[in-house]
This record gives sequence, structure tokens and C-alpha cells, in this order.
Amino acid sequence: MTGTGRRSAIMQDPRTTAAALRADSCISHLRMHGFGAYYFETKEEVLSYLKGAIEKGASIGIGGSMTLSELGIVSWLTGNPDYRFLDRYHTDDPEKIFHESLLADVYLMSTNAVTEEGELYNIDGKGNRLAALIYGPKKVYVIAGTNKIVKNLEEAVQRVELLAAPANNIRLNKTNPCTKTGQCMHCSTPSTICNQIVTTRRSGTPGRIHVLLVNEALGY
Repeated sequence: MTGTGRRSAIMQDPRTTAAALRADSCISHLRMHGFGAYYFETKEEVLSYLKGAIEKGASIGIGGSMTLSELGIVSWLTGNPDYRFLDRYHTDDPEKIFHESLLADVYLMSTNAVTEEGELYNIDGKGNRLAALIYGPKKVYVIAGTNKIVKNLEEAVQRVELLAAPANNIRLNKTNPCTKTGQCMHCSTPSTICNQIVTTRRSGTPGRIHVLLVNEALGY
């Protein structure tokens, strides 16, 4: 059942079924920690859910995210008159947009990893994404594919250092050491995008942070 944390009874691909089982466990623990948590089988279902959940006229900020682009969220919001989209991609003053997003009604982002124990793990360069996650926007939707589910924080660190950080550095055309080695080198170069490390173990305001897990491989 879409959006409830329950998976369909019929799934043909055993890999999809296994991922759904991990998502079930993850969702249970997220809810124990005060997060809203929901399961979706496809990215189309996630977009449909958001269109119904976000009230018309809401101001919406977003964090930089390949997942949001792959879901079609950026395309949906760009130029959409139904919302006040704080568009970081079409502005001459991104810093102004980043600051305005901290007071948004809704903030949309992904996460670098989500643990089966119900925690979010993220590393950021500028920090605007994590600032919004921690405090400010009235409601935060964290959207992640099941490829980002890990067992615990130790695996979350490994996932970021061996996949997310190098891939994002390459995507952003950085010259940091991980673009040559394919893994984090714990550099301290001026151009590093790994400046803030945040573990979110609970939603301090119950239900403020909503985690939407979709059974597809999305983002890095």
C-alpha cells in the first residue's frame, strides 16, 4: 500500500522484495524515533504523494540532490504557479535563496544514507541543506531510494566515503583527491565538499521530518 510503509504482496524480482523488507525494518525504527516514514514502490508514486501532501501556495526550498532531479521534482516545481518555489537553480543570488529556504513552509532533500536503526547520516559542503534539516522549515521531506539503506552508522560512513563523496565530487568537477582514487582520502583542500557531518538520530519535533523511501536506486 503506497505511502503506508507496507509493501505490495506481489513482487516478482527477489532483489526488489529483499529491498522492501529492509525498508519495512527501517521505517519501523524511523517512526520509533519521531520521524514520519513511508514506503513507495516507484518514483512516480512519490511525486504523486508530494503533489497531494504539499498545500498550494506553500513556499518550498530544496537541497542540492540528484535524487530530486531523478524524481522529476525540480522539473515539477520550476515555473509552477501553485507554489512559491525558492529556485536555487535559476537565480543570480543563490545565497539569498539558501537563507530564504531556512524559513520555507516545506523543504525537500535527500540523504547520503539512512540506517535500519532509524538514523539519517549526511555530509555537506556549504551546510545549507543540513541547516534546513536541523531547524527552520516547518516540514522537511527526505526522499531516498532503498539503495541508500545501510545497517548502521558504520556502514553509512563507508557508503559515503566509497560512493557518495567521490561520485558527487566527480559530478561537480572538483579536483579533490577522491576523484583520482575513487574513495575518500580525508582531504582538507579548500575545495572539499565534506565540511559538515551530521547524524540525525531523532526528529526532535515529532513528525516534522518525513522520510520517503522508494524501492528504486536513486542518487549517489
